[in-house]
Amino acid sequence: MTISSHPVSPADIQNELDRIWESLETKNIARASLFNLIFFTQKNPRSTYIQKIAQTVVEKFPSRVIFITIDKDAKEDFLKTQVSILSSSKGEFDVACDYIEIQASGSCHERVPFVVLPHILTDLPVYLVWGEDPCQKDPLCTQLERLANRLIVDSETTGNLAKFASSLLEHHDRAHCDIADLNWARIESWREMLSIAFNSKDNLEQIQRSQKIVICYNSQETPFFSHTQIQSVYLQGWLACQLGWQFLNLRKENNTVLFSYKSATGPVEIVLSTSQLSKLPPGLVLSVEVFTTNGEHFLFKREQEILNQITYVHSTKSECSLPSHYIFTKAESGHSLVKEICHRGTSEHFLKVLNLMKKMDGL
Repeated sequence: MTISSHPVSPADIQNELDRIWESLETKNIARASLFNLIFFTQKNPRSTYIQKIAQTVVEKFPSRVIFITIDKDAKEDFLKTQVSILSSSKGEFDVACDYIEIQASGSCHERVPFVVLPHILTDLPVYLVWGEDPCQKDPLCTQLERLANRLIVDSETTGNLAKFASSLLEHHDRAHCDIADLNWARIESWREMLSIAFNSKDNLEQIQRSQKIVICYNSQETPFFSHTQIQSVYLQGWLACQLGWQFLNLRKENNTVLFSYKSATGPVEIVLSTSQLSKLPPGLVLSVEVFTTNGEHFLFKREQEILNQITYVHSTKSECSLPSHYIFTKAESGHSLVKEICHRGTSEHFLKVLNLMKKMDGL
């Protein structure tokens, strides 16, 4: 919920915030800021989606939000600022935080850092959520990431995953801040489950004998998600890196992507297959099947009626185990960003997958 919204000049931002809070002194509203959360997006239909994510995160982690929108198509020069209070009910009291919005034309975007810097709360972490393709060189990103402890991007914004991976690694080396991607966070439950499933010595030996792995995902697009294969690309890359397989090549056949690897036991093919389900989130991993050289089969399948439940079945040439179930944390809009805010540092697994993906021309 937003409490009041006031256009102000950049010089009056803090004074206006102070005035709003003074007017709320008699209300049951507690002011809180766990960190600084800076969002950047271009003015387009997706910016509304990013604003909803900001609201979701603040409900869980009250913080000072600085939301920047650049209108590159604006015919007139402008830089506008306004302030408001974002509130979420916490029982008897409301917990609220500051929301500073900055809108600028493309010609004025170089002035934005001078507006942002005075309003970063000192001694609190700074998270920069870059809502545009990091492959596109932007001086503003370079300036803002110098202020950030963590740079969070969304690979949905890119049309070239190999270039995206190289660009993100460059950001990591240049800015010396932690890096993360929302699509990487979206497959965290799958990574955790597969780690548990193949934790035993016998099962680890079996997956090392993989001959073919099929990952099925929901390819149904929405106005905000059109690169639906990304989560599956991440998942197959993570499996290959963890198992020490050597990437050979990839090819596309209609809507299917096939990755060829070399393992200690021979060639391995990972197939990304699609299913279009309009009622399910785009890009959602629906199932993972592992076929081994000695005829063993591992199936992990998401239940469409209970999305956070995964059914696991293991079979050999002579027997089939009873199904067992894994329960994922229920996902919601903004949940992936919440996950990345909870993590510390840059995942070494993530860096390994990025270094693998940058070799994959054609993604």
